[in-house]
Amino acid sequence: MIVKPGFMIVCHQFNEIQFMEEEMHGITDKPIILWLIAATAVSTISALKTGIHKHKSLDTWFLVTEQSTYVIGATAEGYIANLHWGNRLEKLDDLNATMTDTFFVQNPPPTYVTEELPVFGGLRFRDNVLMVEFPDGVRELNLLYSGKANITDNYLLDLDLRDGNRTDVLVTLHYEIDIENDIIRRSYTIRNGMDKRINVSKAFSAAWHLPTTLGSDEKREIMTLAGEWGSEAMVQSTELRPGVTHVIQSQRGFPSHVSYPYFAIRQVPSDVNPSTEVYFGALAWSGSWEITAHTSLFGTTRVVGGMHHQDFGWSLDPNESFTTPVFAAGFTNKGMPGARKLLPRHVRKYQKKNLATQKDDSVYHPVLYNSWEAMTFDISVDKQLELAEMAAPLGIELFVVDDGWFGARDNDSAGLGDWYVNKKKFPHGMKPLADRVHELGMKFGIWYEPEGVNPNSDLYREHPDWVFYYDARNQLVLNLALPEVQEYLFNSMSSFITDNDVDYIKWDMNRPWGEVSMHNYDRNPREAWTLSVRGFYNIIDKLKEAHPKLWIESCASGGGRMDIGILEKTDQVWTSDNTRPDARIMIQYGASLFLPPRAQYSWVTDSPWDANTNIPLSFRFHVSFMGGLGIGSKINEFTKEQTEEATAWVSLYKQIRPVIQNGDLDWLVQPSRLSELVAVSQTTSRDQSEAVVLGYRHNSPFSTPLNWVRLRNLDKSATYTIKVWGSDPHEAEEEYESTGALLMHRGIMLNSLNSAMFKSVVVWLQRK
Repeated sequence: MIVKPGFMIVCHQFNEIQFMEEEMHGITDKPIILWLIAATAVSTISALKTGIHKHKSLDTWFLVTEQSTYVIGATAEGYIANLHWGNRLEKLDDLNATMTDTFFVQNPPPTYVTEELPVFGGLRFRDNVLMVEFPDGVRELNLLYSGKANITDNYLLDLDLRDGNRTDVLVTLHYEIDIENDIIRRSYTIRNGMDKRINVSKAFSAAWHLPTTLGSDEKREIMTLAGEWGSEAMVQSTELRPGVTHVIQSQRGFPSHVSYPYFAIRQVPSDVNPSTEVYFGALAWSGSWEITAHTSLFGTTRVVGGMHHQDFGWSLDPNESFTTPVFAAGFTNKGMPGARKLLPRHVRKYQKKNLATQKDDSVYHPVLYNSWEAMTFDISVDKQLELAEMAAPLGIELFVVDDGWFGARDNDSAGLGDWYVNKKKFPHGMKPLADRVHELGMKFGIWYEPEGVNPNSDLYREHPDWVFYYDARNQLVLNLALPEVQEYLFNSMSSFITDNDVDYIKWDMNRPWGEVSMHNYDRNPREAWTLSVRGFYNIIDKLKEAHPKLWIESCASGGGRMDIGILEKTDQVWTSDNTRPDARIMIQYGASLFLPPRAQYSWVTDSPWDANTNIPLSFRFHVSFMGGLGIGSKINEFTKEQTEEATAWVSLYKQIRPVIQNGDLDWLVQPSRLSELVAVSQTTSRDQSEAVVLGYRHNSPFSTPLNWVRLRNLDKSATYTIKVWGSDPHEAEEEYESTGALLMHRGIMLNSLNSAMFKSVVVWLQRK
């Protein structure tokens, strides 16, 4: 094989070699070969089954899911490189993966090789994943394949790397495949085999390598989620340009509202390229995080991410190890609707795997009532009992007492951290209220903010050494890295749960971290960023172990902590403190990219954001139908008509809940901050037997009727019964039949949304 100057060899499918001419325009007349995979056809392997397979003679591994293949292999120099990630490869020629040494000073081999774990060290001049500092001052690694690999149960792969600089540092790459959802889960463990302490100063979880774009003029864009408090998960699209690094991050100690540890990269469709390929992923980490994406002039894109490198540090004594959080990523050729289906399914799968309370899809998330907006801090046992007596007839299944029940808690400047019942408000403790709630047929829930503490509290006066300082709104953050803090919180919470038969906890967290360190702790002070998150996880794990039936909702001033990692430990998330329904449509649209519908909670409330806007109760309910349904309204001020309407909407929700909570959520008409006119979602059961369509029109400046809305993912050969509810929950305003084929080709007409503000519909389709 002759390689001509001015050509780059790229192996796309491993059964052919394509040459791409690179015009240098006078830069140099020498070869500029960036990397080379030499494919040698020796024999033909039979069609690959799903699972993880090692080549029979080469150090190459195929990670095969239902619709994708991820291939990694050891190069001649020992680097573990990504060789393919994309559409499933059914039959492969044997692959001999080697890297040539035909490189030049400005483009040394490690810079452009698609390393699975690019480290800081050697001639690497792109994004790295791991940085280590040795006792002698050396700060570089050169990790090479050790020859040891292990496949477990056909879906787990471990590869051992050793430092080519002859230090006794071992790194094990971990791969886990979610076969049915086309997702690879990656992390690694670094072990110190030296006789002295080493310091890790950066520990991202993985590097992902996207193949080249299809042509020099083709473009990719990255989709991310930005936000602020009250406007979480706003979808953003940014073109990826060569030489520009795109960074999304949170440096606040928790995932935060300003950005989310999620990305999706897609080819921008064009006349010559109608590609629907999407690469997407998310970090399973509830602390500070960072994801970067960099595109080269040659059309390749590298994504790296993990725990944020700012002020990160971890010290490893001899024989100690450190494992990074999981970075999960996937591929689909079905566009963003495909990505929106696969990642929430993946999150739900691992939630069921880890949580006893989530094992059975027939156990639905309860309709809850939260007393905060009705009472704020002005609570007492009598007022809570009054609300409970009103909530039960509405069909409420979970009654939650919010802030104000503990310590000297009459406002947000005192009592936080003192987790004992306020005897003035509850003279006989919480048990009488909990017992009555249970007698009424509801579960009993309570609000906690375990990580916060007021300076004006008994806890702070006794343990001022337990906090991260920097007071914000009369509130400090407890250092959950300290074992004694974890012990205090677990013991106080567990005892309260046991004594009062608590079924549910709303775990809130309202402050970013400041002055993060470890006082009187003989370790690297930078470890506090990681240890605190692990402490948070540890408390939740212990609570779940001690109380297997306990439900926990993750909240951080709304949607500040709804990463996929927390959903492997908790049952649901609070998506935003902003409960204005037209705003919630936008928030839930973005959050649905990675959240399973059942885990995403929304409330019907008398929102302060719309005090001067008359938004019908029906519109508020229909927006809250999209996932888990909650009510936070002042039900003690409801009229008879409102009570009857709310009761009927709750009843309808319970009928369609199996589809909404267990189905796949898609968007037929995406909400837009530009038009702010209409949005339509569709949730479909996996067997296509049922679907629920929710349609919203929150503005109507024009008199023109809406277009037909085409449905998706139905059984085209089946006939469906269709019921449509508008503003009246007691009676469907339309009922008819249609075939799945016609519904997907022509669609449905949502007539009741025409020429009106804040109109909405619920459409229930059932296969005959």
